[in-house]
Amino acid sequence: MRDRFVERSHALAAVQDAQSTANRIREYLANGLDDELRAFVDQHHPADLADAMQFLSDSEDLSLYRRLTSEEAAEVLDEVGETTRTALVRATESDRLAEILGYLPSDEGADLLGALSPEDRVAVFGHITDLSLRAELARLVGYPADTAGGVMSLGYVDVDMGSTQAGAIARFRDKKNAEHIFFVYVVDAAGRLIGMVDLRTLLTASSETPLSELWDDQVVTVQPDCDQEQVAGIFARYDLTALPVVDLDRRLLGVITADDIIDVIQEEADEDVAHMVGSDASELERKSPAKIAMMRMPWIMATLFIELFAGIVIKFFDHTIAQVLLLASFMPIISAISGNTGLQSAAIIIRGLSTGHVRLNDWRHAVARQLGTTLILGAACGIVLGIIGALWYGKWTFGVLVTVGMFMSVNIAGAVGTAIPLTSKRLGFDPALTAGPFETAFQDVVGISIFLGMATLLLPWLK
Repeated sequence: MRDRFVERSHALAAVQDAQSTANRIREYLANGLDDELRAFVDQHHPADLADAMQFLSDSEDLSLYRRLTSEEAAEVLDEVGETTRTALVRATESDRLAEILGYLPSDEGADLLGALSPEDRVAVFGHITDLSLRAELARLVGYPADTAGGVMSLGYVDVDMGSTQAGAIARFRDKKNAEHIFFVYVVDAAGRLIGMVDLRTLLTASSETPLSELWDDQVVTVQPDCDQEQVAGIFARYDLTALPVVDLDRRLLGVITADDIIDVIQEEADEDVAHMVGSDASELERKSPAKIAMMRMPWIMATLFIELFAGIVIKFFDHTIAQVLLLASFMPIISAISGNTGLQSAAIIIRGLSTGHVRLNDWRHAVARQLGTTLILGAACGIVLGIIGALWYGKWTFGVLVTVGMFMSVNIAGAVGTAIPLTSKRLGFDPALTAGPFETAFQDVVGISIFLGMATLLLPWLK
């Protein structure tokens, strides 16, 4: 409990610091105090400036961004949200953007270029004087941003399979743009991945030791068209710190490391949560209220019409409710608990599918675990609510009705919340899009129908 409190306190303090920084920047910009702004920027990490930009307007973001050096602008672009980054990149002159790209790893630079039109991209390439950087960017920008090819880096160290330890160390020195130096990747003459050597093994070997005695040929790899969500699952499943990307002939194309995939995991998690509530993570950034409303409207309307079925169900059983009015007091409780249970089950399955902990081929295990959980939850909630109902109504039969109704509703909701994401994934849809308001509304209707149907059957014993 204390740890959670401390964590929330730190998060709140971070937000307050960002707001304070934004207010100071706004003041300097409004009063044209460029020297003071320059001194203020020099005192803050680019990540802090990026956090502050969340609380600035679009025009203020652009004004601050244009006052940064190219190196500072590169670091800020690497930290801000996707919507803000796209807007800033598109507002940047091609020669300045080419200069900014020189301060970024090629994989991050390719992400920036991906936000431009083909014509603007060509213009930027025309200003890049570093031929090796231009070649790397051209190679990476062709991959979709949400694939392994889109998140991989070219900053790895590859060594010929005939090399020795000394040759590998010399290759380290030659490869000055290498970012990922924890592994050496051994390739043959055609560039095919043969194995890899971790840095500790390499440094503790003698200089004459052939790499053939050091490398591990059991290397987990991925192809460039693999979805980034699946890549994150592979990292989690095998506890990896780096993942080579190879083509169909096993030629080494690039490497994805843990720091590359952390942002992907966060992005996918935010996207899943947003989809589950019928929203979109990007609405937290620059979308207008009208655009946000139009984006969420279909989900709200779908929920509204499904909930109308609950009204039809209640109308159908109005004779039962009229004779036992206390049923109306317990309907929203059963509906809410069953709906929340189903949503929790869906959230667990969706997250498990994202990280690889839940696999479609082993769906029976996932379903069995979730149903085992809901059996316990349904029994506990049913017994507690049943005792309350029996005492309130004065008859044990009412308590039995509430207990059984709650138990069945929770378990059906859990089954639905587990089955729908798995089925959606099997059919090729995003499972997060099928959960949320739509699913909760459906479970409300099912829960109320079960409860009132049982009440109708037990009506002679409730009077």
